[in-house]
Amino acid sequence: MRRRGWALLIGVGTVLLAVVLLGVWPQTAGGYRSTVESSVQDAVSSVGVARIAGQTSLKGRTFSSYESIVLDDARTSVTSAFSDISELSTPDADSQRIRDEVLPLLQESVRLIDDLGLGLGEDDEASASRSVDALGSVGERLAAVLEGLR
Repeated sequence: MRRRGWALLIGVGTVLLAVVLLGVWPQTAGGYRSTVESSVQDAVSSVGVARIAGQTSLKGRTFSSYESIVLDDARTSVTSAFSDISELSTPDADSQRIRDEVLPLLQESVRLIDDLGLGLGEDDEASASRSVDALGSVGERLAAVLEGLR
């Protein structure tokens, strides 16, 4: 019985060690690029949804509770993309270049989504309209980065 207990303990320890090592194993350039591509794709979609919600709201075709939910979801998605990318180590110079290009765009996206929510919440059509236009621009830049990753 004692042998079985040690064997079980060693087996569990081995599994835990494997999980830890996989969690800290250096990222490959291909794996990094794939993660960034997926994160940027999510951000492009979220920025587009926020922009459409803003356009629709400016036309008076939405409820404020709907706007709030859509913008919160978009902000959460872009913030998650930012976190996913910023928490990874960059395995090479090209990965660092990609990171340096993407992170500012994601930060700008979050700021613009927040600005849009504020403009809509305060019935400031000019501010909301500027945010919608700027989201279109940042969305296009993110889409261009995404194309370059593919």
